[in-house]
Amino acid sequence: MEITFLGTGPSGRIPRPNCGKWYVCKEARKPGSKSARLQSSAFFSAIGGFASGGEFSNFNILIDVSLDIKKQLKLIKNKNINSVFLTHGHSDAAGGLKQLYDLSKKSNLPNIYTEKNTKKFLIKDLYWADFPYKEIEPLQKMIFNDFSVVPFRVEHAFNPKFLTLGYLFKTGNKTVVYASDFKIMPPESKKLIKNADLAILDCAAYKHPIPTHQSLPEVLELIKEMKFKKVYLTQVGIAWPHYESAVKIVQKQAKNVFMAYDGLKITV
Repeated sequence: MEITFLGTGPSGRIPRPNCGKWYVCKEARKPGSKSARLQSSAFFSAIGGFASGGEFSNFNILIDVSLDIKKQLKLIKNKNINSVFLTHGHSDAAGGLKQLYDLSKKSNLPNIYTEKNTKKFLIKDLYWADFPYKEIEPLQKMIFNDFSVVPFRVEHAFNPKFLTLGYLFKTGNKTVVYASDFKIMPPESKKLIKNADLAILDCAAYKHPIPTHQSLPEVLELIKEMKFKKVYLTQVGIAWPHYESAVKIVQKQAKNVFMAYDGLKITV
């Protein structure tokens, strides 16, 4: 499985128009800077013969469709997307659906996997387009030959309008956790994802806790508890130092934890 980080930033992208004097924004404006971050999204694709047949025989999965989708698709050279898994209904996670619809070939639209509640509010907020839709629920295991996906509940917005999911992917003997937006992980979710080979986790805040996202001290405690083998941090907020400094800070805390950046490709 190959994973491409299409966006690793918060809802307010980095750099922002109103943060010209903030040093992180200055760094982010430099050509090729890894401190520049679009809204969080990731692309999962099969390599080496994973998932032998069915809908995911050559799976290309997009997690979340941000408002930055046009720029993000260039990072994967506009590869065909078979399916989309949404974490929740905020605009930074699903606000690019209509853009994706316009960019897709109408005869080959990807399935959108999300909760019934999320679809309901996306339609109300005018983000939804005419995609084929597959309703999912937390802890519902979906098996596609040797590839499986299990959504799990996380608490992010603390608002019934924005119920939020993380995802556990399994292919071969490898398990991957993706949870880009959360503050609290319920016990049943922790039980599901413990000991994963790779976890991609929300770490929007740096030193100090915030109401709806993880901070570095909090996520380090979770990583220790969950015994993840390897971790990449995403949803990196503007309070963090620039990328190079952040990498050094994280590596001093834990050798198996890494900072993601836009365009990063990893193989599991």
